[in-house]
Amino acid sequence: MDSSGTWHYGLIARWWAEFNVAEPHELAYYRAAIRRFGEPVLDLGCGAGRILLPLVEEGFDIDGSDVSADMIAQARVLAARNGIEPHLTIQPMHELDARRAYRTVYICGALGIGGRPEHDRETLRRVYRALTPGGALLITDQELLEHYRDPPREWRETGQRRTTSDGDEIELISRLAELDPDQHVRTMELRARLWRDGKVVTEETHRLTELPYSLSELEQMLHDAGFRDVGVAANYTDRTPTSDDAMVAITARKPTT
Repeated sequence: MDSSGTWHYGLIARWWAEFNVAEPHELAYYRAAIRRFGEPVLDLGCGAGRILLPLVEEGFDIDGSDVSADMIAQARVLAARNGIEPHLTIQPMHELDARRAYRTVYICGALGIGGRPEHDRETLRRVYRALTPGGALLITDQELLEHYRDPPREWRETGQRRTTSDGDEIELISRLAELDPDQHVRTMELRARLWRDGKVVTEETHRLTELPYSLSELEQMLHDAGFRDVGVAANYTDRTPTSDDAMVAITARKPTT
């Protein structure tokens, strides 16, 4: 397993770049948040630019950072294809070395990846320092601890298989490999197969370690990092979440003084 604790490399990075597209309601959410909190913006854990690139094309001033060099390479290819040049860097979130101060930082589905609580706490501290006074952090696609219920399982024989833009086929098969109920850590595995002419020519297996948090833990972590005015909503809405909402969006502000 890569030391970063994430699986976004090789064929998996290629899949993300080819097939993971931002939904209209997601882009609408970020547009509204950026207009509310301001620019410049940092997409922390930007991956292949699923959210970042369409917003940059619209004229928003957004930088991107990700731990995976493969994902950043894919983002640069997609950006060049679309005639844009966002500033993209390769670095772990907990080692964020911001090149400028930001009005808005968002982390989409990436907090907790790697399974290291000390890294997540350091990430929040570094984001706090990177924000201007009054700036905002958005944590979206955040799955709560209370909804981590699935047991580990064996591999399925087949998975989702799609054709890429150059005619190759990539197949993904995922499983929950390990679950530590005491430490609240789960390890996912993702098997990627490259098909050509009806045959598997390459197969890769990558692992991703996740550390989920309860809502109260997240709120305390944000408070400890210096954030205030913490708000929670059902994911990509302004609705108060209920026990049925597995995914939430959290906003937190850096005080003005």
